[in-house]
Amino acid sequence: MQRDRRVLVSFAGGVGHLNPMLPIARVLRNLGHSVAVSGRANIVDGIGGLDASFPVGTSGSAAAGESTGRLVKPDLDHEFSVIGTHFAGALAARRFGHVRGVIDHWEPDLVICDEMDFGAMLAAEQACVPRVVVNVIASGALTRMERIREPLAHLRAVHGLREDPAGTELTGDLVVSPFPISFRHPDFPLPRTALSIRPESEPAASRYAAVDWFAAGNESRRVYLTLGTVFNTESGDLFTRVLEGLRTLPVRVLATVGSNVDPAAIPVTADNIRIERFIPQSVVLAHCDLVVNHGGSGSVIGALAHGVPVITLSIGADQELNAQRLTALDAGVALDPTTVSSDELREAARSTLASEPLLAGARRLGDEIAELPWTASIATELENLMGSKMQSKMA
Repeated sequence: MQRDRRVLVSFAGGVGHLNPMLPIARVLRNLGHSVAVSGRANIVDGIGGLDASFPVGTSGSAAAGESTGRLVKPDLDHEFSVIGTHFAGALAARRFGHVRGVIDHWEPDLVICDEMDFGAMLAAEQACVPRVVVNVIASGALTRMERIREPLAHLRAVHGLREDPAGTELTGDLVVSPFPISFRHPDFPLPRTALSIRPESEPAASRYAAVDWFAAGNESRRVYLTLGTVFNTESGDLFTRVLEGLRTLPVRVLATVGSNVDPAAIPVTADNIRIERFIPQSVVLAHCDLVVNHGGSGSVIGALAHGVPVITLSIGADQELNAQRLTALDAGVALDPTTVSSDELREAARSTLASEPLLAGARRLGDEIAELPWTASIATELENLMGSKMQSKMA
């Protein structure tokens, strides 16, 4: 009988990098294994039910009244560069030191990390701890080998790891992809070590009055607006333009602006509009006919899992890539957030709600997601990996 093991969940970015790994952590904890998390303190400190935590940085969140900031035109080449200079560069170096320290102290049998946590991948490799890399970029097209090869080669050399110019060590143990396979860009196929599973969300612990309001009313259609938890503070007047466009349609609108933005700062009021700081999208999407969002991987795939078409307003990171896949699969519409007017948004919402092809495309992806196996189905593979560490110790 397999003894209880220790699992370290490690993430390099924000909530969007952590959330896809939490269903795996819950499965392993339900099997009796101990689970710890390493990542940003302001995120780690809000997670319950852990056996240990190893936060980095300071706790607390941004001020409640933070501005929505300045909106700039998205630049994909800049985003590709950020992966190399930041995630595979300076951040990877810091993450290596932190995660290697956690491994030496806590002695996990398995490291589960997001696909941008390159430092954790290399730290686990050096410590001979098996790794599970969890995809957090739905399109799979954000990381470009030509951008990460040099910084990772430097980090590998510093820590005495053998050369890996093709990056095969990054996916050598197991890759888990909680996304529909058809959504992934065809030029960036999954590696041979990948298993695809259904994206899952933690069940809501309570009811939300705003969701009850959203589900009620006489309007025939319901629209959900979110710009996520990071790019909401880089969105300028986008919330206002979108809500002004939706205000005069015969729809009921629920908007979430993020915990660090004051809803009162959005100067749009109407009987059919309700603005909240934060509500888990998993409790909202079941009532939606249309989602308007920033194109983040979790937000887009969440909508598609319910067969709901999406209007994307891409601001940064992988969002333009997701918008490209949405339009290629006839499941959504992409608009330029820097130039779109309220009138243009209104017409896009009206036409999307009336579009049978877009609804069919979203439902097709929803059906594909529903056919993916649950996270619990990979428990054996995860436990086998943990067992491989024990066998290597005994060899």
